[in-house]
Amino acid sequence: MNNYKHILANSGVQLDKYFFFDGELGAIYKKESTEFRLWSPIATEVKVRFYGTGSDNEPGARVLATCPMVKNEKGVWSYTAVGDLAGVYYTYLVTHPDFGERETADIYARAAGVNGNRSMVVDLSKTNPVGWDKDERILFDRPTDAIIWEVQVRDFSYDESSGVSEKHRGKFMAFTEHTTLYGKEGAPATCVDYLKELGINCVQINPFFDFGSVDEASSADQYNWGYDPKNYNLPEGSFSTNPYEGDVRIRECKEMIKALHEAGIAVVMDVVYNHTYSGVGSWFDISVPGYYYRYNKDGNWSNGSGCGNDTASEHKMYRKFMVDSIMYWAQEYHLDGFRFDLMGLHDVETMNEIRKALNTLENGEKILMYGEAWDMFTACQPGTIMANQKNMHHLPNNVAAFCDNYRDAVKGNEFEQHSCGFVQNGSRRNELFRAVRAETDFWARTPSQAVNYASCHDGRTMYDKLCVSVHPNNPQYDKRHEDIIRMNKLAAAIMFTSQGIPFVLAGEEMARTKLGEHNTYCSPSKLNRIDWNRIVEYKDLVDYYKGLIRLRKFFAPFRDHTEGTIHKGMWLFTDNPTGAGYTLEGEAFGKNRKMLLLFNGAHHQECFDLAAHGLTNWWDALVNQEEAGTEFIGEYSRVICVPPTSALILIEQDDIDF
Repeated sequence: MNNYKHILANSGVQLDKYFFFDGELGAIYKKESTEFRLWSPIATEVKVRFYGTGSDNEPGARVLATCPMVKNEKGVWSYTAVGDLAGVYYTYLVTHPDFGERETADIYARAAGVNGNRSMVVDLSKTNPVGWDKDERILFDRPTDAIIWEVQVRDFSYDESSGVSEKHRGKFMAFTEHTTLYGKEGAPATCVDYLKELGINCVQINPFFDFGSVDEASSADQYNWGYDPKNYNLPEGSFSTNPYEGDVRIRECKEMIKALHEAGIAVVMDVVYNHTYSGVGSWFDISVPGYYYRYNKDGNWSNGSGCGNDTASEHKMYRKFMVDSIMYWAQEYHLDGFRFDLMGLHDVETMNEIRKALNTLENGEKILMYGEAWDMFTACQPGTIMANQKNMHHLPNNVAAFCDNYRDAVKGNEFEQHSCGFVQNGSRRNELFRAVRAETDFWARTPSQAVNYASCHDGRTMYDKLCVSVHPNNPQYDKRHEDIIRMNKLAAAIMFTSQGIPFVLAGEEMARTKLGEHNTYCSPSKLNRIDWNRIVEYKDLVDYYKGLIRLRKFFAPFRDHTEGTIHKGMWLFTDNPTGAGYTLEGEAFGKNRKMLLLFNGAHHQECFDLAAHGLTNWWDALVNQEEAGTEFIGEYSRVICVPPTSALILIEQDDIDF
């Protein structure tokens, strides 16, 4: 640790002032030559070493050459190798007075061998699948048009019930298959075909960059969510059919994205720039010791992330790295959006630079950007403004944050398993109304800045949380509970009619369970996997979600990205604090329509006196406790009684052709 105390004076401000370099870094490939560039201003010597394979355990493994690099005035070391080096593996040998010579992969590497320990020179044009030149992003005119379904690559198709071929289960290529339950003819659709039927138009895929917690060379059944970055600019090898060949994972990742685009589904990449898999000995640590991370005053590593280290986005060369990395993924992989893990650990200047860079692409302002804007302690430079909820006014309206108040208002405190929210017992009504307004009275300027969610990969699944909070002594997660299904439907009705960007965990709509486990980041695949049998067992819940998604798409005011719609509505409350409702008005189907939304979180009927609020006309129901969609399922007027634990959503009567 004394070494780090000694070099801290060289980090941050001094290196930024004298050695900031705005040019291209990494392996700059051309068919006739490749130039290697590494920024390491405090190194005394750097060499590039070439290998015949990605590891020493492969046939033909040997060192091809070790060549000295030359340093320029900005601290960039370079070496140009003549000839076509595509497929050649390489590392850097970096010498520092306090650490001696250490070997590192290239932090800018775009390809690597098995387990990512050796970078690889790649001809990216040869990694493009057939038709890649015609692949186009799926972009939304407004962020609130997105309906986001969060999934992990392995979870998606690991189970045999997915119908995916055995060789592709748990892999990128699973997304390219047209599948049914167990692959049986005439059975319900699964995987991507299922998502199309459900109405999902955007998937957020948990980290699929190269992460360090899974041994790609092992055939054992390993699992990790992937929030352990090792090589940021290349896909994870365990999701490919061949992790040894550096170009295979790239091609298959592009195949996945292309298949989703062909299905009309946008792809959001979950990115984790706030920490790395390890601090000591990471590629960043070896390249420039003490620079890329934050340290406490005593020289210890800052750990706001809870993962052992915090990266320093306020340092110009790490900020540049983040911008370069995002732009590379956006351009080379045609990505449609980025979700920033622990965004609150990054500074607003960096997030604004990323947004500004994306905006330079064709329709780039429509590329989604959102993240976890939690307010977390980290040892950043004094005066740094962090990208957390209280500072959202420093970010543009097309940068959004997850709304934890929405989550807790709907189903109770995430960190207290027995805590309840509105759907369990009608509590937290005031918090709920703050949430359905997309926090526009609090930290969000507009609904486009708020991502509404009741479940995600963190914490318990929706079904498990409801089970343990309502039946604490005997949750029976593997059983169907009719009361829990009603609560789940009510939560969905609130979600898809709220202002903001709707977000659901994959399988929420089929009562997905992880048997009550709240942190399954490294649990067995069998616990994390999606059990596609549940689309049959919980068909009523799936259909309810499907109908609500269809309704959200039809009624534009639900998707208003400004704060205009929600503040024009009328609020309705019952005498008891367990019932609440409001009106929305706006254009739908070419006419100015009024929608009435009534929610009852109680275990008894709640009645709303519409006439007392001047609402004397007749209403057609589109959603009740059993059905949801765009078909009329009953008519109401004056006094409307909503059954226990349910929603009733209605539209003014008129001759409307849905």
